[in-house]
Parts: sequence; C-alpha cells; structure tokens
Amino acid sequence: MRGNKGVTLIEVMVVVVIVGILAAVAIPAYNNYVTRSRRSDAFTALETVRAAQEMYRAERGFYAGALGSLPGCSAAMAGDNYTVSIVRTDNTHYTSTATAQNAQAGDFNFRIDEDGNQEYFDGGWLSDKTWEELR
Repeated sequence: MRGNKGVTLIEVMVVVVIVGILAAVAIPAYNNYVTRSRRSDAFTALETVRAAQEMYRAERGFYAGALGSLPGCSAAMAGDNYTVSIVRTDNTHYTSTATAQNAQAGDFNFRIDEDGNQEYFDGGWLSDKTWEELR
C-alpha cells in the first residue's frame, strides 16, 4: 500500500459536513441580506414619492391623487418586489404605500404620509421601529 495517494472516505465525509455547516449559516444570512436590500428599494421609492408630492403641492397648492401625476413616479418604481400606490384623503393629506409582491410576499408593507411619518404593516400599522432599523 505504499505510495497510494488519495483521500479516504472519512476525509471526504468531514469536508461534506463542514460545507453543510457553512451553507446552513450562509444561506439564511444571504436571504436576510436580499430581503433588506429589496426593502431599501421600497423606502427609496416612498421617499421619492414624498419629495415629488411636496414639489407638486408647492406648484399647485394641493397633493396629487395619482402616481401618474408625479414626475418620475410609477407603481413599479420599487422594482418587482413592491407595488407603490397613493391614497389622497383630501387636498392636504395623502398616504403612499409600498405593498410587498413576488419574492417579498409575506414581508412587511410600508407607508409614509405627508408629514413623513413612516410605518410598516405587521398585522397592523406600526411605527415602533424606524425604516433604518428594518433596512
């Protein structure tokens, strides 16, 4: 048996176990990173809508009631994972919402109002965490 080169079954099994442990740790961390990255797209879209609404109000004296009225804004502006919408209750109040879709379904929905109040939906609208904590 002298001079035989190669790896034993035990060595291969040890490597497989190590790779399995690394995957068990890395995959959830990666999924969390992707979720938070997609949330960031929703936050950016809602802040863009808020800025566009303020410009619209400065020009016309009231908030827009539809995304199509705001330059650079659309329902798909947060990508495929969130749909953005606006609900205007009167000329001085609105709420813009990012609703989770596709791969993000089951994640939080987010909304912002004319005063910049940021909330997320987790069985009810909450504001106990800032968006920065959820990024």
